[in-house]
Amino acid sequence: MEFVLFNSKLRKRAVESFNEAVERYVASTGDFETAVAGLYSLRVGTAQQVRAVSDHINALANAPREFTVSLEQTTAEIRSFEGKQDEIKKAEALAKRNAKGSAAGASLSALGVAVATMGPTVAMGVATTFGVASTGTAIASLSGAAATSAALAWLGGGTLVAGGGGMAAGATILALAGPVGWTIAGGAALVSVGVGTVAAVKNKRAAENLNKERLDVETAIRRFDQTTAEVEALRELTVTQAEHVAELSSRVPTADYQSFTDDEKRLAAALVNANLTLAQLINKEISVDATV
Repeated sequence: MEFVLFNSKLRKRAVESFNEAVERYVASTGDFETAVAGLYSLRVGTAQQVRAVSDHINALANAPREFTVSLEQTTAEIRSFEGKQDEIKKAEALAKRNAKGSAAGASLSALGVAVATMGPTVAMGVATTFGVASTGTAIASLSGAAATSAALAWLGGGTLVAGGGGMAAGATILALAGPVGWTIAGGAALVSVGVGTVAAVKNKRAAENLNKERLDVETAIRRFDQTTAEVEALRELTVTQAEHVAELSSRVPTADYQSFTDDEKRLAAALVNANLTLAQLINKEISVDATV
């Protein structure tokens, strides 16, 4: 009887530790969603700023040839960013046709719960921040198999139209969390079994399994937290660069370049380069480190 009681306590402690890890996991994925959505919203606004500054530079008469080359590169960066937006919209449209309600079961998994509130802004943020699934498969090619589309949409908490994260979100969440969604679901099944209804040996085995699964959850938490930190760092860098571009733009007059003073010419050249750098930041992608 003492042996049974001891193993029951082992299992109870394992359950408590596992549940605590799941709570931290959900909080971590929530922070990730907030960071990605914030970066995407910033990028949308900053892309408009880049275009406005490009128009300002284009309005300069008799500007050097180097300005034109830089403007072409800047435009290419913005078009690439917009192309990613179009890409995920097309992928989402296909996922919507193929998912056939598969998102309804997302709430059965803690991973689904964690991303169930993921909306279009977060999904777009995922697509434009990470661009490619960690498997190395381009988002566009993920639409090649209906089953893959449906599965990724499911993992993303459903299609965008249904209020979920869509395929891009599913691909990135899968890359970050690995098998943790299934781990949590399995752990929940263990938790649902009453302590008094199982033998001591099963209690011990359940405790061991839960402890192993808790470690997997904690690994996913570290991966999410590191990725969130990288997203936040990129957002802060983008804000700083956008402020720098705005300050330079306010000091460069719209006039004939040949009438500029030497100082104004230096400012104009700095503005052209800074605007290109800002466009590149808008289009910069982050790689998911699956080894964390």
